Amino acid sequence: MVDIKIVRIIIGGSGGQGILTLGKLLSYAGIKKNYYVCCLPTYGAEMRGGYIYNFVTISKKKEIFSPISESCDIGVFLNEMAYKMLKKYLKKDAYLILNSSLIKTIKRNEKEIEIPATEIGEKIGDIRITNMVIAGVLSKLITENFFDFKNSLLISEIEKVIGNKELIKLCKLAIKYGWNYLEKH
Repeated sequence: MVDIKIVRIIIGGSGGQGILTLGKLLSYAGIKKNYYVCCLPTYGAEMRGGYIYNFVTISKKKEIFSPISESCDIGVFLNEMAYKMLKKYLKKDAYLILNSSLIKTIKRNEKEIEIPATEIGEKIGDIRITNMVIAGVLSKLITENFFDFKNSLLISEIEKVIGNKELIKLCKLAIKYGWNYLEKH
């Protein structure tokens, strides 16, 4: 684990893919660790099916002065339209987490992680947990390359963003699956 003090993330997809839920979960987890956190969601009026993205910045040591960054360290994209629209917010050497279920191979750099998150969500039991598979990958990526942000932290905060008890169980499994997926690939 490296100890970089700040990580800037942009998460993009379509309404209904859990982009806001993922941003909230990251934020609650950061707050629980006593990190500084800023979360700025943006979405179209259409909501379900329309574009949606979320800037999340987490800092260990210093206050965050702007919720928007044009040099995000990590881009998380759940569909191809989001990647095409939002890649301008990424640093040149940013990490990419791509839902390969809905995005063709991009091969922008060696820091690209492709995961068939939609298929994995369905396999675990519900397509709605695709975002939680991504959450597990993201927590592992942050822990390995920025600072401590283990999957157990996300799991401990899941009930703050998900109300359905049965779905909470599946979300916890999905987060663990995402963490382990990155370990194996």
